[in-house]
Amino acid sequence: MNDPVLEQEYTSIIAALKKAEVITLLPDSKTLGVIGIDGKEYPTPSQEQVSVIIAANQPLLEKKMQQGFTHLQITPIAAPAPYLIDRVKSALVRHAAEGKLFQTKQHEQDTDIPVQLNKKETVWMWSRLRQILDTPSLVYFPREYSPHKHQGFTKEEAIQNKLLCGVPGWSVGLIESDTVMPQPGQGKTLAGRKQLEGVFHPREFLQILNTPPYQGETGWVLEDLLAYFITQLEITNQVSHDRVDGNALWLLGTYVPDLERTPNLVLIGYWSRDVGRKLYLASHRSGNRLKGCVVRSMVRLSL
Repeated sequence: MNDPVLEQEYTSIIAALKKAEVITLLPDSKTLGVIGIDGKEYPTPSQEQVSVIIAANQPLLEKKMQQGFTHLQITPIAAPAPYLIDRVKSALVRHAAEGKLFQTKQHEQDTDIPVQLNKKETVWMWSRLRQILDTPSLVYFPREYSPHKHQGFTKEEAIQNKLLCGVPGWSVGLIESDTVMPQPGQGKTLAGRKQLEGVFHPREFLQILNTPPYQGETGWVLEDLLAYFITQLEITNQVSHDRVDGNALWLLGTYVPDLERTPNLVLIGYWSRDVGRKLYLASHRSGNRLKGCVVRSMVRLSL
């Protein structure tokens, strides 16, 4: 890995995942990693593996870095979602006990502002969604929000897809460095790509991602949010994607075609420092345009 910034980020991310006990010593391979939903071991991507993936995608990466994708993201998609949710809960409780739980900063030099934690319920998830986690009822990376034409994958299929998981069970790629995504009218145009602003509904966002300026990008899935929330918390002591900041996050890559006769639901996740003081994981219809809801994408790298 020739980029010193990405090298430092790799080291920080792996240390954060280890501290939060997302990655643990695997019993068979005797390396750090996660146990997937299929019961298999998925070792943590090594720095050498990440370097090889980055080198193999240089033309795309040069373009996307000019467009603002300069931050490394490593997501254990293979890990059970409830397991990652439990790791978020534990990290929140620990940080609150240590007095190290702060609002999202837009700039590193901003003042630390403490946030309160609802210790009785640190993470809330709609019960119907919880029941379908890691099942075929939850579609990953749909091409469109249509119950019969979504062209997406089950989680098990996504884990085995080398275009989505450059390292078995793990997505490795780049995201924008913004901690608060652009509000309406604030998006910048970089190298021919306009930043995604919170003015559209998920169907429109997904259509935009399928146009040339957004080549190589996919929407976030639930595991991306949980991994990002954990790593940001461990590295910066800050919560992520606060609704009060207009930064609630549509998870375009996780779609529910039909849930008890309610079709076309897209997952959404956000922290709420004013009401609830917890992380919320819910869903809304793909045609809903919600104030204060933004989108993030990821350039997932493969060999």
